[in-house]
Amino acid sequence: MQSISDIMVVNVLSVNDDDTVYRARELLKENGIRHLPVLDHQSGVFVGVVTQGSILNYTLKIVEKFGLSALDKRDKRNQVKEIMITDCETANPGMDLISAAEFFIEKKNSCLPVIQEGELKGIVTSVDFVKLALHLLKT
Repeated sequence: MQSISDIMVVNVLSVNDDDTVYRARELLKENGIRHLPVLDHQSGVFVGVVTQGSILNYTLKIVEKFGLSALDKRDKRNQVKEIMITDCETANPGMDLISAAEFFIEKKNSCLPVIQEGELKGIVTSVDFVKLALHLLKT
């Protein structure tokens, strides 16, 4: 294993920037994942990420401002583009594993979308590196 393409998850679940926060929250919960790449609803180009953390921050702000009873209604009305992280780092499929590992350590981010010419090819998370370490320890 030499490059990020060797360990990335392909066929990644994603949302469009005009999807609702409710849809993003449900996808995260139903699939037991912590990151959802966001694609432009017209071009399909990668534009950001919705994470458990961004959902949590959004939830706290809504509850603080409008109360818990308003959360579900606002989740179904507000769009992902309002809460997505747009300044996230990305990688290309050929990025070497050492550089990717250093990224996770230095930036303390927990995901790295893999993009090629604007198209989402996969995602690598810190959990993928734990799986890789476990595999190497067992061999």
